[in-house]
Amino acid sequence: MLTTSFFVAGAVREPRHEEADEMQALLKDISEIRAGYSFRGGIKPKSGGRYSVVQIKDLDVGGVFEPGELLRTDLSDVNSNHFLLRRDVLFVARGERKRAVVIDEITPNTVFGSQFFGCRPKSGVDPTYLAWFINQKPAQRYFEEHSRGSNVQIITKEALGQLVVTVPPLAIQQRIAQVYRLSQQEMKLFAEIQAKRNQMVETALLKSLHQYETDGKQ
Repeated sequence: MLTTSFFVAGAVREPRHEEADEMQALLKDISEIRAGYSFRGGIKPKSGGRYSVVQIKDLDVGGVFEPGELLRTDLSDVNSNHFLLRRDVLFVARGERKRAVVIDEITPNTVFGSQFFGCRPKSGVDPTYLAWFINQKPAQRYFEEHSRGSNVQIITKEALGQLVVTVPPLAIQQRIAQVYRLSQQEMKLFAEIQAKRNQMVETALLKSLHQYETDGKQ
């Protein structure tokens, strides 16, 4: 397994006290945070619809978004804030796992729903680094402490904007981002291998059962 500490070791020097404050910023100050489109009454699929819609199910367990066959629909009151662009960071605001993913590829007229917030990093902030930071334990603890709701835990736009983000120099952000992407690729590859292994075991067991049934009839 890849170890992030191995790759990053030595890359981030310990900041001096006067530098520490400069490396801390609120999320709302380093990115534009936008609320998703509110689908009142649910999404109504329409083949050949003008808009594509990203849903939580379109994100894999490794925190990667790979645009495939997204649901299509028609909308009458969508605005520019609801559209996803390349290098946006999509944040899941509902549920137990408040994860973030980077949008590396996206087709035009793709919108995201109200279960998300869209973060558009400003200059000097690497989007992959930002997604990585949001997915780490310190940020996750913050979300646990500031979630609302009894049945479904929700993070508000205000609470998200108040998240304190460590912002090292861009070169260090990019190095961390590179390691993070390698880790995601490894997780995806491992999941694919595990799925194939499970399929092979299932096939072998079914074959054995079929052989037993066949032998029993003879």
